[in-house]
Amino acid sequence: MNRFLFFAASLAIPAFAAPVPYDVVVYGGTSGGVIAAVQVAKSGRSVVLVSPTAHLGGLTTSGLGWTDLGESSILGGLSREFYHRVYQHYQPAGAWNWQSRPSFGNAGQGGPAFNDTTQIASVFEPKVAEAIFTAMLAEEEVPVITGRLDLDDGVVMSGGKIDRLKLEDGREFSGKMFIDASYEGDLLPGAGVTFTIGREANATHGETYNGIQAARATKNQLRDGIDPYVVPGNAASGLLPGVNADVGGVDGSSDARLQAYCFRMVLTDVAANRVAIAQPPGYNEADYELLFRSIEAGQTTDFFKFDLMPNRKTDSNNRGGISTDFIGKNYGPGWNWATLDHDERLALAKQHENWQRGLVWTLQNHSRVPASIRNAHAAWGLPADEFTDNGNWPWQLYVREARRMVSDYVMRQAHCSGEVVAPDSVGLAAYAMDSHHVQRHVKDGKVKNEGDVQMPVGNPYPVSYRSIVPKAGECPNLLVPWSISASHMAFGSIRMEPVFMILAQSAAIAADLALDGNLSVQQVPYAQLRPVLLAAGQALGEPTAGLPTSAVDNSDSALVTTTGAWISGNSSSGFVGSDYLHNDNAGQGSKQVAFAVPAGVTGTQRVFLRWTSHTNRASNVPVVIQHAGGSTTVMVDQKSNGGRWNLLGIFSGIQQVTVKTTGVNGYVIADAVGFSAVTAADDSDDDGMSDLREIELGLDAMASNAPFIEAVKYHPDYFGLHSENEIHDLRVARPGYGGSPAGFRFSLEGKTTVSTWDVFEDFEFVMPPTGPREFFRVALRTEPAGFVSALAAGLARKVVVYGTSLTANGAWVGQMTSWLTATYPGQLTVINSGLSGKNSAEGVAQLQAKVLAHDPDAVFIEFAMNDAFLYSDGTPQLSVEQARANLNTMIDSILAQNPPAEIILQTMNTVWNSPNGSNQSATLRPNLAAYYEMYRSVAAARGLMLIDHQPNWAALQQGDLAAFKAWVPDGVHPVAQGLGKVVLPLLKWKLTGGQ
Repeated sequence: MNRFLFFAASLAIPAFAAPVPYDVVVYGGTSGGVIAAVQVAKSGRSVVLVSPTAHLGGLTTSGLGWTDLGESSILGGLSREFYHRVYQHYQPAGAWNWQSRPSFGNAGQGGPAFNDTTQIASVFEPKVAEAIFTAMLAEEEVPVITGRLDLDDGVVMSGGKIDRLKLEDGREFSGKMFIDASYEGDLLPGAGVTFTIGREANATHGETYNGIQAARATKNQLRDGIDPYVVPGNAASGLLPGVNADVGGVDGSSDARLQAYCFRMVLTDVAANRVAIAQPPGYNEADYELLFRSIEAGQTTDFFKFDLMPNRKTDSNNRGGISTDFIGKNYGPGWNWATLDHDERLALAKQHENWQRGLVWTLQNHSRVPASIRNAHAAWGLPADEFTDNGNWPWQLYVREARRMVSDYVMRQAHCSGEVVAPDSVGLAAYAMDSHHVQRHVKDGKVKNEGDVQMPVGNPYPVSYRSIVPKAGECPNLLVPWSISASHMAFGSIRMEPVFMILAQSAAIAADLALDGNLSVQQVPYAQLRPVLLAAGQALGEPTAGLPTSAVDNSDSALVTTTGAWISGNSSSGFVGSDYLHNDNAGQGSKQVAFAVPAGVTGTQRVFLRWTSHTNRASNVPVVIQHAGGSTTVMVDQKSNGGRWNLLGIFSGIQQVTVKTTGVNGYVIADAVGFSAVTAADDSDDDGMSDLREIELGLDAMASNAPFIEAVKYHPDYFGLHSENEIHDLRVARPGYGGSPAGFRFSLEGKTTVSTWDVFEDFEFVMPPTGPREFFRVALRTEPAGFVSALAAGLARKVVVYGTSLTANGAWVGQMTSWLTATYPGQLTVINSGLSGKNSAEGVAQLQAKVLAHDPDAVFIEFAMNDAFLYSDGTPQLSVEQARANLNTMIDSILAQNPPAEIILQTMNTVWNSPNGSNQSATLRPNLAAYYEMYRSVAAARGLMLIDHQPNWAALQQGDLAAFKAWVPDGVHPVAQGLGKVVLPLLKWKLTGGQ
């Protein structure tokens, strides 16, 4: 099939044509918009990408080629695929047309530009990024519409949800789900979704770096001593353009201002590819008076960045007190960038462009700029081979922040620092909390910038699913991967382009699940979403069930009580808040720090402790947890595991957590205590029994009790779980031939006492012996499979077999098909949709294409073999409960499409460590039996047919190991002979109901 990218910039569609219907409508031609649309298409849904701009990719294709990554481990799925394709592009020598590969070096932001280990590249030219996005869309045949949303009436609602989008030219696009991938959050107002603009007060979310920040604004600051007035020293002459008389409030208070925007300029010093930057229209040297005064104050460099991309091109971002950021120009009295219409935005973006063009021209040409500075900048111009239809200037203004949704879950500073961890991760962020300057103001008679604050992030942290969907009760079919529910400070970390792509892919997958289940986006169960995200390759971090959802820092005077002299410290990294306390390695036994429980922390909770590590720390710190059952002392080693939340245990009715110093052998740290509620579904040790049930039974919820649980399941009599009064023993007695006429005789007996068997009934029927019959096989007859009964009635039937390589490459499928087609010729179609090397998470992800698209009458499912596997290649491992959730999701989806469809579950063979295979087939599936048992329980609970092969294979493995090994030579995959001997007979018996 020829694949293509379908653009429709000016289709001849009548202004009032009927809306074009799609499963998902993505608005915004940004990097996130592209990724969202591609993922929707991969999920088998109809999708359209509506872009107000002709060029796609947003900042990623408009100069931001020196990627703000933070940590490459956050990449996964389609975001990783994008950066991998960039890496692949630059491997051939032909990609380096303006310089050689060795001359580039390999510098990237915080790591190598081209990582040969991970095969990703974080530095690239804009045109390369655009070509990759275009290819990704074309491969999935995503239709792309160029058109601008009607910002007044373009979000058309019906029944409280979005029905369709209307563009300025009258075209309309209806959908079941919508994804707002615009930088402005343009769908939020029309959809009735709560949002905010500007900076919250610190008090709003318990932060320290939010709101107005004059004292902390030390980075990219103007030099001291710059006069703010038109005539230096003369206040009557008025302030210079863009300078405010004061900062507008106290530090930490809220305002509605936006951090500054700019274009990520792309420059080159290759003469053959260089276009000179002319003086822009309307140039006024008075606009650059602050630049001249900064130079006069001693500035000679750092007017903007020269971060190098391949082929001698730069990603030139803001640097210094006066640079590319057009500070204070994206808002004004009663307006801001988000409130402008499309044409007003274009006009304001042009002002930003002219400011930056004028900045470069001034540095290269103006007489008030020293010759040394002019000469240092003279070689740089715009690249002739970039942005060829836009005067070689980037298409997209860097809209760093506009609207931010306010949902039921707000990402905040505590999430970025690791103090609180979102339990429903849809992606990881890792960049520092980064706010650019917001305004210029007069301070102590001189001009200063305000708003640029930087706060490092220690480790990648999860972004909550609830932060990308509206609050409950608001628009139920909208996902928002850019203008997410986050404070100004947290958004400053999350807003990076790689994270945008990550969240966009997760939003698309969530939309697919919502459609599958006929759910609102707020109702999508995270237990179902997480395995599908993992199957798509997303990096979500460790399972976060139980990581703190609330915390008490040592600085909280209302909840923290210190006894003895404790000293504030911040020299060791990884602490929560602004500092930690230490006992100065003195007063052992007389000092302690008691943390009270915050409001809302009730019931059964996990308790965590955080400290910073050092070799001088104590290895035997006693921590006392007072709870409803008394008190428990946990000893912790503070020499290690610092800078992270360490679980102390699970307790009910917690009253206080106290860090003591009794008998310690070093410094004791008291930093923070964290809490998270234990829910009914939590299984911290992944042993198949919930934490609450284990606590109820007196078991350790933090250590696996799987062997004990399995023993109880398989040997209930050992534990007195079934009495003799509950069990009735039956046996077939004295089978054989005899009598006249010759017949087959047997008796059915029941055990009436410990040693007595009574005959219930004698049976005899005529069956002359033929041949040397020596054995009798007795089976219980049950109802046949529905599709087999239909075949017997002369009806045609379609069957899909779905599972692992045991199905994809398993001879049992052909053996079963041959048997049935020989019996019912011309009536049966069998489709093998097996997925080699995949577990049930991928089964869920590919269900639409592999199963539902065929509209089968019956579906065989087996994924336990791979669900139990301990992957080492990055494929996510699934717990029994995650596998159960995936299995139920597949069952529900099949029945939702076709309620009469028949679903048949299978357990498969046992395994062994064969040297002809990996020699670890059994070792890497230590709990395979538990996954098979889960299939049995699901079949029983849902009334489904179960074909349980595992006991037969287990009996063979125990009774005739040589035969078992011969029939399963690689340790996992039975050969045709073994399948014919072990699997096919049971299939025949079960499918025919014992006939």
